[in-house]
Amino acid sequence: MKNIFKYSLTLLIIFYTVSCEDILVEDPPSSISLASFYQSESDALAGLYGAYDLNYSVLGGITGNANNYGELNADNLTISPIVSDQFQWDEFTYNSDITGGLWSSCFSGINRANEVILYTDGIDMTAGIKADIIAEAKALRAFYYFQLVRTMGGVPLYETPTVGFENIYAPRATEDEIYNLITRDLMDASTELEATSTPGRINANIASALLARVYLYKGDYANALTYAKKVIDSGKYNLFPDYADITNPAKKNGIEHIWQLQFLSGERNHNVGRFGPRPIPGPYKNSFWANTVVGGGVAPSAEFVAENPQSYRRSATIADRYEHIDGVSGIITMEQIYSGNFPYYISKFDDREAEMTSGENSTIIRYADILLIAAEAINETSPSDNLKYTWINKVRERARNGVETDLPDLLGLSQDEFRTAVLEERRFELAFEGQRSWDLKRKGKFLQTLRAQGKTVEDYMLLFPIPDAQVKLNINLEQNTGWE
Repeated sequence: MKNIFKYSLTLLIIFYTVSCEDILVEDPPSSISLASFYQSESDALAGLYGAYDLNYSVLGGITGNANNYGELNADNLTISPIVSDQFQWDEFTYNSDITGGLWSSCFSGINRANEVILYTDGIDMTAGIKADIIAEAKALRAFYYFQLVRTMGGVPLYETPTVGFENIYAPRATEDEIYNLITRDLMDASTELEATSTPGRINANIASALLARVYLYKGDYANALTYAKKVIDSGKYNLFPDYADITNPAKKNGIEHIWQLQFLSGERNHNVGRFGPRPIPGPYKNSFWANTVVGGGVAPSAEFVAENPQSYRRSATIADRYEHIDGVSGIITMEQIYSGNFPYYISKFDDREAEMTSGENSTIIRYADILLIAAEAINETSPSDNLKYTWINKVRERARNGVETDLPDLLGLSQDEFRTAVLEERRFELAFEGQRSWDLKRKGKFLQTLRAQGKTVEDYMLLFPIPDAQVKLNINLEQNTGWE
């Protein structure tokens, strides 16, 4: 993946010095200059790596967009009570500009993927390699569109690069049209690509895993089960024996990681310190993780702490104490430091050697998620099939780590009871990995769950707003209802 960054940087310098808004509105690159660049296999790879590079902006690593959109506006995660950062996410007071970065990054990624698809096809190169590059680009296009459609609904649909000004004022496509492109692109990738790939690059199993997630979100359980089983039956993945290893930097790209966003300490790194407690002046300053001030912007919600059942998984996810970094001063409790104002912090991403910036990968999708997708899907399609218990209980067995009284195996539940059980299992297994808001929304439980927390959430807030800047630039683009 190191080469990805070098190729990507080269391409960025040549073509991508403007933002997505620039690409769509202000002096888009000409088709002549792009076509003249795409002359060889290495050029096609450079273009592909440029399309991959937008993932860092779209997802932002462990602490970025994935959690802003998938956790902060739900019931697991909250803004740390000792800081005021980003209250707009937690309290639904954001305006239409909040989605500007996601919109720009996704459409930049889509445009780059479209360039690869179009111009690689005309290169004289080995047919199989050409087909693979195009399939990867299609999968990336699908991934970026999935981020957009579930966040803002129907958006403009581009299957060719934006060149000149002839197609920059596209109206919003329907959600069904966007999903049709997403599933078609991912199916092409799942059929064309090999089963394994260099870490960070998409392969057939990753495409199938993403299809399972997309179909689950749409409520198409038959197809969600089909593609989840393809991943399971591949035999290439398993759960780590130790739950803590899913975020252990020494175990990245491991047996459970289906697709991870690659981070290299010193090159590509991110701030995992957002999940730690923020030190205050006094004897405990600079005592956590490393000898530096930790960001500490977010914390587990009171509801998450109260409702998360006792288990090893819980202890690996949240904590109310930690050992001083000097290894001498002993255990320090959150009560000692914050006098009850910050009782727990998120310990799941504890990279103590990171000194704020970490080489810990950010997981996009992992095997436990696929097992739970399969379990949920089979409960909806064949509720009497006990294979659903095999899958969910495998996740619970790992979570209890040998303590038989914690999280006992499930059996004999009604279909509705299993629905509740699998949703809760996803909540705690995938905690702070950017999935909770989407799970609540697809199950129709988002509004009632947030209102039960005392938050003011209007019905229209199931979708985020289209950026106002884009609505003003594109006369054919309509704002989502309620955000006008």
